Amino acid sequence: MLTDSFLSRLDTLSLAMRGRAQGGAGGSRRSRQTGSSAEFSDYREYVPGDDIRRLDWNAYARFDKLFLKLFMEEQESLVTVLLDASASMAAKWASARSAAEAVGYLALTGGDRLNIQVLKNGRALRSPQLSGRAAFPRLTGFLDTCAPDGNEGTLTEAVKHTEGLKKGLCFLITDGYTEDALKEALDYLRYLKQETAVVQVLSGEELRPDYAGAVRLTDSESGEKLDLLADRAALDAYRDALTDFLKSVRENCASREAPYMLLDSEKSFEESFIPLLSQSRMI
Repeated sequence: MLTDSFLSRLDTLSLAMRGRAQGGAGGSRRSRQTGSSAEFSDYREYVPGDDIRRLDWNAYARFDKLFLKLFMEEQESLVTVLLDASASMAAKWASARSAAEAVGYLALTGGDRLNIQVLKNGRALRSPQLSGRAAFPRLTGFLDTCAPDGNEGTLTEAVKHTEGLKKGLCFLITDGYTEDALKEALDYLRYLKQETAVVQVLSGEELRPDYAGAVRLTDSESGEKLDLLADRAALDAYRDALTDFLKSVRENCASREAPYMLLDSEKSFEESFIPLLSQSRMI
């Protein structure tokens, strides 16, 4: 659960998009439609957290309901968070969930619609579409029902089972295993016209293994066991492989114009996540 002080810091920030919004009316992002922001377009019902300066009091007097004035140039965008819930995410679930909550909060307070989809077993579990600051407890409530335990299907299969992805901003939160699945997932999201950012979450044990002597490792998804001698040569070989893996993930993201963030689950999330967003130019 994110602290109130961290949420207050997020209140001063907004998500960045390269393109212009093409979602429903009533948001704060610039659309491709012509006309000025003072040019009236439509109404929609008020949602707690909306800008009260847009309320139409004449409509309230007539219908006894709050309506928001919408204008041609300003539209809301759809922000989608795809959260990997495969079994390999268990050790870093708290950080991955916090990242989903933080991005979701930025979307809701920024006037965008939010869609959370949890990926496991080759499928996508979708939240209701959320809008407005007051929907944040519904976001956290949905995530309370989710846990990482999927060990069937691939990330690509799960992404291809997502629903309702219209052109907009997408955050893919995953450990990045395996590389081919990540590349295929990013290609599919590009096909769906998503501006995708990748948050790769790895544990301290994965980034800085501290084993000694004979150890038995168990694959969290397949259950396969590996016995090895964790001597200096083995640890050096692992670090070299990790360096190559992370380089490959960064290159795959860069070649697909996907901002990349590496989140270390051992570090304080609230101290590290905003700098990561800033460095990747996502805020």
